[in-house]
Amino acid sequence: MKSIERIPFLSNVLIVACTRMNNSEVGKLVKAVVAYATDGARPAMDDLRLETYFDLIAQDLDSLRTAAEVKSRKCSESAKCRTAKTTARPANVSKRAIDNPPASTANDSEEKSETDFNANDPTSSFERIKQIYGKTGNNESQAFDSWKLLTADERTTAFAHAQRLQGDLASRSYLLVYLRDKEWNKTGVPQGGLQ
Repeated sequence: MKSIERIPFLSNVLIVACTRMNNSEVGKLVKAVVAYATDGARPAMDDLRLETYFDLIAQDLDSLRTAAEVKSRKCSESAKCRTAKTTARPANVSKRAIDNPPASTANDSEEKSETDFNANDPTSSFERIKQIYGKTGNNESQAFDSWKLLTADERTTAFAHAQRLQGDLASRSYLLVYLRDKEWNKTGVPQGGLQ
């Protein structure tokens, strides 16, 4: 039985107990409630009134404890679902890092592309194109879905085109639009950025 750090209970029961019992009996009742809340132990009581008041408060504590356990289980299940959904994106990548990747030189990009880009693996290759393209926006999961629909050849072509892109990130489409519309295939796309 889990210990309760805060002991909320039926105040009306305690108020009645305080008006009908002397201070030492109220002290025994409070001591019994605290022991039950922290240890789960039901103390033996020699007074039927004290036992009745204790039982009312214990029932309330049990229902609060059960509700807290149910809520904890739901939160754990929800966290597991969130974790499963984010496997396509590394957990240590913040939104700011996605929208503002560190500047890299063309040589860095070329070296990484030769060793890190595997068009047959949608997950790892998507991470690489995100780094190279530099403008992911809020539609990362949709962009990943578009990326998975591309063939390995299309991924390679898109990646190579993204490496050649230069210019202001603000003038580019978001990655989702780039992938969905296959902008690397469009003729007349300026190398200084996409409109």
